[in-house]
Amino acid sequence: MKKIIRFTSKGLKYICILILISLSIGVTYEQYSRWKLEARVFKNKSFAHILGTKIHYVKKGEGNKTVVFVSGMGSNSTIWEKIQDKVSEKAVTLSYDRSGLFLSNKRTGAITNSSVSRELEELLEKTNCPKPYILVLHSMAGIYVRPFIEEHKNDISGIMFMESAHPLQLKKSSKAFLESLKPPPLWLVKFITFSGIYRTVFSFNRINPEIPVTSAIHNNERDFFYRSVETLFKELKSDTANFNDAIKYSDFGNIPLTVISGTSNIRT
Repeated sequence: MKKIIRFTSKGLKYICILILISLSIGVTYEQYSRWKLEARVFKNKSFAHILGTKIHYVKKGEGNKTVVFVSGMGSNSTIWEKIQDKVSEKAVTLSYDRSGLFLSNKRTGAITNSSVSRELEELLEKTNCPKPYILVLHSMAGIYVRPFIEEHKNDISGIMFMESAHPLQLKKSSKAFLESLKPPPLWLVKFITFSGIYRTVFSFNRINPEIPVTSAIHNNERDFFYRSVETLFKELKSDTANFNDAIKYSDFGNIPLTVISGTSNIRT
């Protein structure tokens, strides 16, 4: 019995040592990856100081109107790169990273529809984007910018909802579905990210089942998730309040509205 206990104790000791060595390698790999990425990613980028925070934006094109691309929860300007390049041939275009996402600095306080709308309003003014605006809103952006739409109806000539969230979707969803959407604890996600596990796993596996591992969108999400994870969880925390607030803004007046939704085996 003593031999078994001694053997088990030694085995556990070696396992613990192996785990510590693996974690040390993972942390070193993660920190080196971040240093290498940040050494180049900020070069030749445009920033504006908005409400006390440095916001990264991409402005392209010329014309007398602006097509504004606003990303969904936890997402950033890179998802629009190809379509923005195309649209900018005929109009001024603007995409950006909300505060705390990708290259934009963090902001204190809760993330609300009003705070997102105010940030967008000031960004458009400071970057001298010509009116009218055509808003292209992905996912939660269709919730976030409703106060902006309400206050600027005369400045908006069109709205496009791209897979947009709906103000009533939480109220209409089943408990089982809502439970399935609950994320793991923030501390666990931060540990997985800090230790390099996230970067390693998603170097070979899809983050989103609809986006290939070779996609630039996938690579950006894998490489820079550590910069956005805290803000993503702040957005999730404010989810219910923002959906409830959006119900107040259900009338867009005479602004032309286009809704685009996709289907796939994954979605159905």
